[in-house]
Amino acid sequence: MTNPTDKTDLNELHLGRRPFLRGLGLTALGGLALASPFGAAFAADAAQAPEASAEGPFTVTDVEGRTVAFERRPQKFAVGNYILGFLFVSGGAGLAKVAALPQDGWEATRTGEYRVLTQAFPQLKSIPSIGGYHDDILKTETILSIRPDVLLINRSQFAANSAKVAVWEKAGIRTVVLDYHSIKLETHAKSTELLGKLLGREAVAESLIREYRDALTLVADRLKDLPDAEKPKVYVECGNMGLAAYGNSYNKTILWGAILEAAGARNIARDMKAPYGALDREFVLASNPDVIVIAGSIWAGHESDQMRMGLTVKEDEAKARLAGFASRPLWSRVKAVQEKRVLGVDHGSLRMMMDYVYTLWLAKELHPSRFEDVDVEKIPGDFYRRYLPEVDPAGTFFTMSIRTGPGRPLRAR
Repeated sequence: MTNPTDKTDLNELHLGRRPFLRGLGLTALGGLALASPFGAAFAADAAQAPEASAEGPFTVTDVEGRTVAFERRPQKFAVGNYILGFLFVSGGAGLAKVAALPQDGWEATRTGEYRVLTQAFPQLKSIPSIGGYHDDILKTETILSIRPDVLLINRSQFAANSAKVAVWEKAGIRTVVLDYHSIKLETHAKSTELLGKLLGREAVAESLIREYRDALTLVADRLKDLPDAEKPKVYVECGNMGLAAYGNSYNKTILWGAILEAAGARNIARDMKAPYGALDREFVLASNPDVIVIAGSIWAGHESDQMRMGLTVKEDEAKARLAGFASRPLWSRVKAVQEKRVLGVDHGSLRMMMDYVYTLWLAKELHPSRFEDVDVEKIPGDFYRRYLPEVDPAGTFFTMSIRTGPGRPLRAR
């Protein structure tokens, strides 16, 4: 019988659906049962399962509340956003159904993601582009010429192109709106459910949803009685602009702001009117945050000192760049720097079903005594191996430049 305190064995067993819990055995924790038929083995089986057989007419309701009717399951997709989310549900074989992507600026905007996906699937490079990867521009004429069965877009793309939807629909191109930007269980789950239905991969979608739900439920349960006085003041900045200019921060409704809400933090940008925007240096200094989080990726421009994190990024490079942010002028006055609580995190792995790992990680960083049994180190690598094993997930997903201990630099393994 497995020793319930053996971390290695439990990580290999994944403790049912929860690969992030260690040393607890198959018991109940805070009212949440750990034993489950949807374990890691089920997830692996689901990811390799064949598609459900084709069916007749059906309807779906997307995240905008729109009912979209199909005469049969679509076989030709234009993926206007969330290509990784699509592939986690479809599996590598599902790429054969992708007829169009927003290729413009993809490599420059998400370099690590582009490198590992095109290495695993070289055919991605030859798929026609229908617009910009990091903007809301969609090329109507190109979409009409490709004539996919369905166009998948996000909410901002839908808002910016709402007048074109009727044109696409008249041409027989159904439009379905997804949302992984809100970083909420309900929108992540709804979007994944939609992909599962459209692709005939409902079992995979359910596995992904349950894994995500488990993680957020665990965090919510552990923090439900957290007093406001114990919530650290946190500043998050997207480090794409380098050291001289301050990058975007996020209010409570989106991306890192939504994660901070769930992780038991007081976000200094929480009530910002815009969903995201750069904060003034004086405001950041005056707020005197307890913790600073710099989100990194690989972006074109500011290559010398931007924050680098994520797929393909080496740990030493991430740590060195984060040290540069911690040494910004006047930041020595800030509590987070004085107490060595400056963290780096991967911005490129947001907007997908794996991003629950960041809620877990930040909750543990902010409230270590409540999450001593939570182990996030293996989640990114294991997640890719379960749902998209063709892709090499090597990279640096969380790190800190000036602190050691429980939050040591973590990489996919």
